[in-house]
Formats: sequence, C-alpha cells, structure tokens
Amino acid sequence: MSGFRLALINPNTDASHTTAMAQVVRDVLEPPAEVAAYTAARGAQSIESSADETFAAAEVLRTLQNHPDHDAYLIACFSDPALHAARELTSAPVVGISEAAYAAVGMLARRFAVITTLARGRPEIEDAIAHAGLAHRCVGVLALEIPVAAQGAAFPDTTDAIVALGERAVSELGAEAIVLACGGMSDVERTATRALGVPATNGVAVGALFAHALWRAGLATAKRGSYASPEAIPYRGMPALNALG
Repeated sequence: MSGFRLALINPNTDASHTTAMAQVVRDVLEPPAEVAAYTAARGAQSIESSADETFAAAEVLRTLQNHPDHDAYLIACFSDPALHAARELTSAPVVGISEAAYAAVGMLARRFAVITTLARGRPEIEDAIAHAGLAHRCVGVLALEIPVAAQGAAFPDTTDAIVALGERAVSELGAEAIVLACGGMSDVERTATRALGVPATNGVAVGALFAHALWRAGLATAKRGSYASPEAIPYRGMPALNALG
C-alpha cells in the first residue's frame, strides 16, 4: 500500500469534529497512506435539517474542486450531502459515510438499529435505509435528542446516552448491530461496540477503507451515464462547477 491520498470532507464548520474524524481514519489507514481533512468554509456548525444539508452540499462541491489532487474522497456527514453530484465532478472514488455504514452493517448482522441525533432526522434516515434495500432488516431508528454539536468523545454524557439507547435497541428490539448516524460519533464507535457487545459503526472508518479498497483495486467512478461530467452550462453570479477531469 503506497501513495494513497484521501480527502476527508466535513460539510459542517465544526473543525473539532473534522480533527476527530481525521484521527479515526488515520488509525485505520496504514502509512504511507495520507489523509487530508477539510472543514467547510461556510455554513452551519452542525447539519440538523434539510436546509442545513442543502447549503452544506454546495460546500462539499467547492471543497472537492479546490482540492483536486486526491485519489479518493470521503464525505463525512451522515446525510451524504452532494454524494452523487461529487461523483459527477471526479473520476476518483467518492464514498459517503452513510452508504458505507449501511453496506458494512449489512455484512455484519441480519437486524440492526440506527441511533441518530434529533427525531426530526428519522424520515430521511428511513428513506435512506429503504433506498439501500435494508428496511426489512432495520428494527428501529432511535433519537437521542442531542444535537450534532454535542457528539463525540469530548462529551461523555452523550456517549453514555448512546450506550443506553443501544442497550434498549439490543435488548428490546433485537438489534444485532448499531449504526451511529452522525459523523461526530466516529470516535465513540469502539466504546459503543465494547459496551453493547454488538458491532457499532458510523461509516467514517469503514468508509475510508472502502475508498482505499476501490482505489487499490484500480476502480474509478464511471464517466458514462449517470456520473458523466456535467454539461458545460454557464452559471450566473458564481463560478461554474467544472469537472476535475
């Protein structure tokens, strides 16, 4: 393994979460792989609503365009903002942590539960699970009612709440694995796994490994059909979104 350069894009403006997620990735990608972590320059401190996500999507695309020299990209927000649009702009593999988490949990367990931040996010998560073809295997989407900004190892009370909700999912709902639906939860995955006795993932670590696996296998994003480069359409009042090549 040599020469791999991964860009981790945090679509919100919370640099502390960017730092934590980048460390999680560096812990699983062996040197000489390199990880460059980018925090959105504009937008919400945390992405809680569809409005937040829409603004964040534009920042993902601008970040990708401003940093073209990477072998793969990881969109480190659980709603995977701009995932398909980003794939139109580059032939490098682009992985979203949500799709990575669902792909992984589908290989690890027959029944799983999702722990998210706020209850308002449940419908979008349920739609994503259905899109992944896993609705029949999800036993519940449970909300902490604790925002993204208060997630991570720096907030031990939140971690305790994750474990408590995970215990309920395992004992009452029959969950065999847990999906942690927030990038900010990446550095408590192992704590939750140990406490619950079942796998817990939010897709940051495994998403980075999926991105590396695609690159290592010589696979690139398809440039025919759905992910072809955007047509050369003039933009008004802003630079056009040009493909990286």
